[in-house]
Amino acid sequence: MNSKTKQALLHISSVLMLLIAMPMFLWCLQLIDNAALDYAYAGAGCFAAGITYIFSMVTAIAGLAFAGKPHRYRWCRILAYIQLASGGILFVPLLSYAVLILPPLFLLTLLYLFGVGWRERCDFEQQ
Repeated sequence: MNSKTKQALLHISSVLMLLIAMPMFLWCLQLIDNAALDYAYAGAGCFAAGITYIFSMVTAIAGLAFAGKPHRYRWCRILAYIQLASGGILFVPLLSYAVLILPPLFLLTLLYLFGVGWRERCDFEQQ
């Protein structure tokens, strides 16, 4: 992909992350009571998923702030990888609630990573 397409994808995924994060956070908080009745740690998992959605707002703001500055994409990648790792860890306490809560987080984070690039290129690869 060329840099304009990646930059547009970064903008779109960051804006969508910002728009989705707050409603999903509130929905995760509403699910805590029901989830705690179903599984032992699902209530805590719903709370942690809500916090992960709040962290996705930080990731999205970094993406919007650093869009067009490829030398700063390393910070965006680090935040996105932390977000993916925390979402992956949340599969254990959430169990079946993970199917309801985590798909928007993973989808938008993957789009975000396509926008900033999956890995940092070395100097000899950029030439």
